[in-house]
Amino acid sequence: MQQRYSLLILAGLALATACGDASGPRTSSTAFSRQISFPDLKSTLQGIPTSGAARVALELPATGFVARGVNVQNGEQVNDPERVRSRITALALNAAGDTGTLTLEPGFKVTFTHGSTFAIGDTTGTFQQFVDTVNAALAASPQVLLGVRVERTPTNPIALGPTDAFPAANVVLRGIERGHPKLRINVTQANLVDAGSGDCTMAKLGITPDGCLEVLGVTIGIAPGTDIDENNPGVIKAEFEGVVDCAQTIDSTLDPDGSFFLKGGPQVLINQDALGDGDAGDHGDDDTARLTLGQVARACAATPAPEIRTEGEGVLVSSSPAVIRATQVKFEQQNEEWEINVGS
Repeated sequence: MQQRYSLLILAGLALATACGDASGPRTSSTAFSRQISFPDLKSTLQGIPTSGAARVALELPATGFVARGVNVQNGEQVNDPERVRSRITALALNAAGDTGTLTLEPGFKVTFTHGSTFAIGDTTGTFQQFVDTVNAALAASPQVLLGVRVERTPTNPIALGPTDAFPAANVVLRGIERGHPKLRINVTQANLVDAGSGDCTMAKLGITPDGCLEVLGVTIGIAPGTDIDENNPGVIKAEFEGVVDCAQTIDSTLDPDGSFFLKGGPQVLINQDALGDGDAGDHGDDDTARLTLGQVARACAATPAPEIRTEGEGVLVSSSPAVIRATQVKFEQQNEEWEINVGS
């Protein structure tokens, strides 16, 4: 069987390989993320420098104050425009009539002025046209809650305070919609609220929270069912496929990590979570058997050494020399080419 090795690097880093018949790596800007817990989120925000911030994407259900999802994004995105999307439940003007305050579901505060830009659907609008359109919808019977998207460039300050209103530079009226409130906004550790403090309670949220984030004057609960993800700046996702190099050392201990090499390719670190369970000894329709790393090591000790194929994905922890820490990996052998006691 012809040896083949390929490595897909996501996030813009390419690896050179020493294998002459290797296919070249392809690159992509796809971000690598991992699921984290609220303590992890808290630790990330507490580690931000005083002058810094973290960009988070928050998604809420149609009703309620408990987040469906929280994504901590790449730190470079803190300079991108912040956005809030929701439905307008109230509008008020100041005494001079030159500044407005919107209340968005589930209570977010947004301010706008004559200096803001306005769009009503696909048409450019004025301050007064926006105010009149929203007030007419709110006064209708039954009341109409119009969707809106507001934006600002986070220059000064880089992150708003927990109770600050969102100062909209751009306001886009989206018409009638049933979407969920969504935010892409900068936060710091000042936005953290411990469970049991303020509105971060079962009485307010209807569920016992792990903790909360307070943004735009609203306390958003983070509960056990909230999907929390973190995009890892500087972390490279790698997919690998090839043949195990039986001529190099195979560490099958898995305590905490084992390792093996691909022919002409990187070293792969592996633990039991990456290998999974239930696969070893399984036979597929393609006349292959799934193996554990221990079985691979024993097979490689034979003379001549068999060809064992592997594929998986993980995180690139070193580019020189190339080392991947696998999050998923599987090994396969062609049964008709060699034998192994897959039950051992």
